[in-house]
Amino acid sequence: MDRKEYDNNSKDLSRELSDSDSGIYADKESAREDLNGIFSNRFSNINLLYSSEHGGTEIHAATRYGKRFVLKGLRSEYRDDPVCNICMAKEFEIGMTLDHPNIRRTVGFENVDTLGKRIILEYIDGVTLSDMISERSLAPERATAVARQIADALRYLHGKQICHRDLKPENILIPYKGDNVKIIDFNLSDSDDYIILKNRAGSKKYMAPELSDHGSKPTPETDFYSLGVVMKELSEASGNLWLAKVAERCMDTDPQKRWEGIAMLENDPEASESDSWTERILSSKILTYILSAICVLLAIFITLHYW
Repeated sequence: MDRKEYDNNSKDLSRELSDSDSGIYADKESAREDLNGIFSNRFSNINLLYSSEHGGTEIHAATRYGKRFVLKGLRSEYRDDPVCNICMAKEFEIGMTLDHPNIRRTVGFENVDTLGKRIILEYIDGVTLSDMISERSLAPERATAVARQIADALRYLHGKQICHRDLKPENILIPYKGDNVKIIDFNLSDSDDYIILKNRAGSKKYMAPELSDHGSKPTPETDFYSLGVVMKELSEASGNLWLAKVAERCMDTDPQKRWEGIAMLENDPEASESDSWTERILSSKILTYILSAICVLLAIFITLHYW
C-alpha cells in the first residue's frame, strides 16, 4: 500500500468514526439527562432532606458528576435577610478551615439554579447518633469509640479557636460504611473573628449550666458539657458503665473539672475499671477483715504447731 492510498483509507475511517459518533450522541442533552447529569457540572436529582420549622435553613441532596452532595442554604423567604446571609457565610468559612476525619467536609459555596446560594457539603450515607441511641444498637466498646472520636474532633476545633455550640446526637452522623463518626452543622458555631451569634445558643438539654448566666460566652468547657450529656445517653443505651463515669465528670458544674473527664477518655476502660476495683478494695473494710482473718489463722497454726 503506497502513501497516497494509506492517507485515503485513514480519511475514510475517520469519516466513518465521526458519523458513528454523531449518530450515538445526536441528542447530547438527552444523553446527559438519561445519565442523571453525570457529564454536567450542574446539580441534578435535587431532593429536599430537611426544612427548619422555626428557622431559615433548608437542606437538599443532589448529584453532580455521579457523586452525591448535600446543599445547605436558606428557604426562599429568608434569602434576602442580611443577617441570615452573614450567618451562612460564617458557617461556610468555618467549614472550609476544617480538615478532620470526624468532621463533615465542606466542599464549596455556589449559586445553585432555583435554590440560590448553597454551601456544598460532603454527603454521608448513614444515620444520626440519635437514631442509634433510640434503637439501642450500640455495643459498649463501640460507644467508647464514638465518644473518643467526638472528643478528638472537639480538641481539633478548640485548637482553631472554634466552639461548636450545638453538639447533640442529631448533629453526629454514623456512616454505614467505615468507622469514622462525623460531626455536622456549624450553623451556631462561634469563631473569634466573627461578631455575630455571641449570645446564648444551642439546645437546652445539652447546654452547660453556666450559659444561663447573663453575658456568659461559649468556651471549650461548654462543648465538653454537651459531650458529657451525649456520653450519658450513650452509656444508657449501650450499658457502658465506665462511660457513665466519664460523662458525670464532663457534666460537673465546675467547668475546669470537665477537662479531667476528657482526659479519662484517653485511658483504657478495662484498666480503669480494674484500678477502680483495686482502690475500692484497698479503701474498704473488706481488706481489714481479710487481714484479721489471716492473722487469726496464722495464730491458730502457730499454737497447734507448738502445742
